[in-house]
Amino acid sequence: MNKEQIYVAFRKKAESDEHYFKFEKFGIIEETLAYFGFASKEFKGSSSWVHEDNLKTLHDFMINEATDEQLRLIYQVATGEEKIPEINPVLPSSGMGVVSMPMNRDKYDCVDQIRQGTKAAIEETGNEAYYVDLDVHNGNISDKIVEEIRNCKFLVADFTCQNTGVYYEVGYAKGIGKTVIYTCRQDDFANVYFDIKQIQFVLWTDEKDLEVKLKEQIDKSGLAN
Repeated sequence: MNKEQIYVAFRKKAESDEHYFKFEKFGIIEETLAYFGFASKEFKGSSSWVHEDNLKTLHDFMINEATDEQLRLIYQVATGEEKIPEINPVLPSSGMGVVSMPMNRDKYDCVDQIRQGTKAAIEETGNEAYYVDLDVHNGNISDKIVEEIRNCKFLVADFTCQNTGVYYEVGYAKGIGKTVIYTCRQDDFANVYFDIKQIQFVLWTDEKDLEVKLKEQIDKSGLAN
């Protein structure tokens, strides 16, 4: 990905609203920074100078830290294909760890191991474990999981059995800047797609092993309450 081209496209989008860039305060630049967890500079003096400072913050993030998914979102915002996703920052689910995993017991032999191991680990760190298939709702399950990922504290993604939904949900979570913890049963790790094998995984052998190792990872990631 050409980061500079994406930045230029975003900058052109911001500058295209001349009134906002010269005279107004909060807008597309500040919304994007806030979405990724960055504070905007205070508006003192010329608004355009503040926007320049905020653009520098965004540029530094894009060059040094942003993932491909985050860069893609910024580009889509710049081209009008997407808007900055709306997140309710005060939902009670903000202490929640969403678990992305295979759910069909008839098809996968790992469901109970993953569910019991992750639930114990997440709750032992003072967080709430969320499983979309155990939630009562009346909408589309795909829309529901996306909504919960938007508002979760972190995502635990277990790749055992190579469920394609897990890959999709991880891509979405990374794209909106969420922390993702990757787990997989050790005897299935060889089947994980090459592109993500370079990422640190919590490899486990049984549900107790998953519980202990995942709890440690959550603690070390600064996600315990």
